[in-house]
Amino acid sequence: GGLLEAADIVSGDSSENWARVNMLLDTVEEIELVGPNLAPTDLLYRLFHEEKPRVFDAQPVRFGCSCSEERVRQSLSIYSAKDIITMTTDQGRVTADCQFCGANYDLDPKTVGFEATDDA
Repeated sequence: GGLLEAADIVSGDSSENWARVNMLLDTVEEIELVGPNLAPTDLLYRLFHEEKPRVFDAQPVRFGCSCSEERVRQSLSIYSAKDIITMTTDQGRVTADCQFCGANYDLDPKTVGFEATDDA
């Protein structure tokens, strides 16, 4: 992902940029990629110094999901009442699962979809 973005930022024809990136990457020795002697930022500057790359401070990686019942309702708001009926379980509920964090949402079908009424 990062190299494609870098190629898009550099001015000029994108196919030219991509060819240049690949040419520069071909100069990297395998030991430079895994060895302890060259820091990733040093390799970045060695390869792309003419583009004046910027390296941002490292950020800790942490798990976080921004799902919520409101977001689930918002995503279901594109469906008609007829569509919502087909999504309704035998127990008379519309259920949704977040594919990122695994949270489960159990909703009244009368309160979801673009024809929903909030008085249910």
